[in-house]
Amino acid sequence: MTMAWQLVKPGIVVGNLIAVLGGYFLASRGQWYQPRLLLATALGTTLVVAGGCVLNNCIDRDIDRRMVRTCHRVMALRACPLGLAAGYGVLLAGLGLVLLQRCSNDLAAALAGLGLLFYVGLYSLWFKRRSLYGTAVGSLAGAMPPVIGYCALSARFDAPALWLLLMFCCWQIPHAHAIALYRHDDLRAAGLPILTMARGRRQIVIGILAFVLSAMALGLSRAMDMAWFLVIGGLGGYWLAVALARPGHGEERRWARRMFGWSIVLVLASSLMMSTAHPGLPIDVGGTPALGGRTPG
Repeated sequence: MTMAWQLVKPGIVVGNLIAVLGGYFLASRGQWYQPRLLLATALGTTLVVAGGCVLNNCIDRDIDRRMVRTCHRVMALRACPLGLAAGYGVLLAGLGLVLLQRCSNDLAAALAGLGLLFYVGLYSLWFKRRSLYGTAVGSLAGAMPPVIGYCALSARFDAPALWLLLMFCCWQIPHAHAIALYRHDDLRAAGLPILTMARGRRQIVIGILAFVLSAMALGLSRAMDMAWFLVIGGLGGYWLAVALARPGHGEERRWARRMFGWSIVLVLASSLMMSTAHPGLPIDVGGTPALGGRTPG
């Protein structure tokens, strides 16, 4: 049981669950609208994310053995047969996709499938090992959970869904590059593509700026109240200011860890504010009146 839990990377699963809830409550304008649909969406997306993490562990088992941060993982230690672990990952992801399709809607299931394809097929199997642009590919997968939550209730991919996708894609860039910069030695030991500090810092600054701008656009497209602009604009602005402060000699890794810490603050704050920063009751959900209800497809 412990091994099965460790294979799904619980920290990543919980983080994505929070983002799913944020997207759902963004669509419902903070109301507990159709709780059974919410439960099915959260559980289905969690299963897909968990399955993707298990498959990622299978694919990365060789490079995980070379890194201090990951050498203790189940597959790196050869503590579980590869076929059994891969079957477990496929089962989790398959159950999640079926649950989303049957209990949410086809759009939510398609988005989850697309995210799984990008994470396992494109990012883990190809770009992560071969290209410095792997982070950009992986960001599309990482941005899917809140969009799934939003579209599960709205049943459409509209302007707010697009801004939500862009916002979380942009957030992934500084988050991932910050990890890469302060885990530089691990990446080098694993033989993975490595950004220089100067290039990584530049991409972090661009990513944060794009995140803040897309978050403001999301707020406008969804008629968020002033709290959204004050909290996310303020925290995002401070995050950008910290990124622009050039680290002193020997302080680069400490700066990168600070960037990573602030990325966690921003994603948690964004998910919370998406659930609360609404001026009124939910409107125009899934093409129905605010309190009318919807039958999932």
